[in-house]
Amino acid sequence: MTQTHLVIGATGAQGGAVAARLARDGHTVRGFSRKHGDLADPVAVRKAFEGVSRASVTLPLVFDAGLVARYVDNIIAAARHCERLVLNTGNRLPSARTSVAAFETRRDAADALLGSEIPTVVLRPPVYLENLRPADGVLAYPIPPGHRVAWLSQADLGALTAAALHRADLAGTSIDIGGRDVVTGPELASVFGADYVPLPPDEFEAWMAPVLGGAAAAAVADTYRWLSSPENAGFYDGDPTAVEALLGVELTPIRRWAAG
Repeated sequence: MTQTHLVIGATGAQGGAVAARLARDGHTVRGFSRKHGDLADPVAVRKAFEGVSRASVTLPLVFDAGLVARYVDNIIAAARHCERLVLNTGNRLPSARTSVAAFETRRDAADALLGSEIPTVVLRPPVYLENLRPADGVLAYPIPPGHRVAWLSQADLGALTAAALHRADLAGTSIDIGGRDVVTGPELASVFGADYVPLPPDEFEAWMAPVLGGAAAAAVADTYRWLSSPENAGFYDGDPTAVEALLGVELTPIRRWAAG
C-alpha cells in the first residue's frame, strides 16, 4: 500500500501544521478541507481516503452533534483500511460530561473512532501559543490568571501528530498533550514584557464572532466559561517531560517560540 498521508483540515492552522511536518519528514501528503469537499458527503470522504495509509483528523469548528456524528461516521466508513488514524480533539476533554458542545461533540468523535476497527490515537491539546496577541503592553486572554497552562505551539502539534501516526504501540490510547512550559497568565505575559489581563468570555466571544461566525464563537467561548470555575483550574496543566518521553518529541520552550 502506498504511504500517502491524509490530513483532514489541512488548510486550517492545526491541520496545516500537521501537513507541513509530514511533508518536511518526506511523506506524501494529501489534504482535505472545505475546498476539497464536505465531510458530510460520504462519496467525497471515501475518495479522499483512497490509497491512504495514515490519516490525521482535525474536525472543522462545527459543534452540532448530529452533523459531527455524520462526519465521523463517514470517516470510519472510508478509513477502515488505514494503518493509523490520529484524531486531534482541538481541546482537552473534561473527565465528566458537560453541557459544552465543543467538548462533547469531540468526546463522542473520539469514542466512536476508538471503538471502531481503525487503529486510532486521540491527542487532546490545550490552547495554542499562536492564539496570543500582546498589544500595547497587555496580554489579554479568557483564562483566569492563576490557572497553569501547558501552552502548545502548532509546530509542536505537528511533530506530536507525526510521531503518533507512526507508533503502532499507541493505537487505542488518548493522550493529553501540551507544551514545554506550564505557566500562569502573568508568567506567560512576562515573556512578552506585558501585563496579563483575564478577558471576560463574553468579550472574547464578541471579538471572535466576525472571525469564526456567531455560532462557532459562542461554542468556543462556552469552553472558557466552563474553565473559569475554580475547580477547573488544572484543566490545561500538563507534564511536558512525560509527553516528550512518550512521543519522542522535543517540545519548544515559550521563550524560544516567542523569539522565533
